[in-house]
Amino acid sequence: MLAAITGVFGRLEAALTAKDAAAFDSVFTDDVVFVNPAGSVFLSWDELHAYHLAAMGKMPDAEAHFEILAMRCLAGGHAIVTVEQTLRTPDFSVTNRGTWVFTERDGTWWVCSVHNMNLAGSADGNAA
Repeated sequence: MLAAITGVFGRLEAALTAKDAAAFDSVFTDDVVFVNPAGSVFLSWDELHAYHLAAMGKMPDAEAHFEILAMRCLAGGHAIVTVEQTLRTPDFSVTNRGTWVFTERDGTWWVCSVHNMNLAGSADGNAA
């Protein structure tokens, strides 16, 4: 489980670097519930994908790094993962933390819910 879920975050990093919203969103279930750091709520894969298409278009030089802070396996093929994500562009850097809920279906781990929040004071206007 750990390797599979860690691999999901590696795929997300690579997809963001490639600005490939379809690849980025390929890890989410059709009925995903996703709350971004600004508090917007997306209630399906289609809504989330439209958001990511627009967001990636606005940040062509963005790169992300995900660090798993905690992972707990739950009964019934579920896992809760606490993640710290840092997003960097040539103009800024921001860090958020999120709770990600995974579900296993046919041997594959999928993200079914995410709730993110910005870390106070994490924005840096002089990111490298």
